[in-house]
Amino acid sequence: MKKTAISFALAAGLCALPAFTQSVGQDAKDAAHDTKTASEKGYKKSTSAVKKGATKSTHATKKGVHKAADKVSDKTTTT
Repeated sequence: MKKTAISFALAAGLCALPAFTQSVGQDAKDAAHDTKTASEKGYKKSTSAVKKGATKSTHATKKGVHKAADKVSDKTTTT
């Protein structure tokens, strides 16, 4: 009886092994796809943030240059 139970358990374990390994392989593929998707999202977000920051700093610089030019022109004009 013990031999039968052990044999049955061993056979069931060996039959489940291919299904388990197939599941592990699919899990690895899913993890790779998730990593790729996350990196693409991060790339898009960081690119957008850099573009926004560059635009804001350019605008602020332009505004500062015009403000300084106005102050200089006010001082140089004689009335």
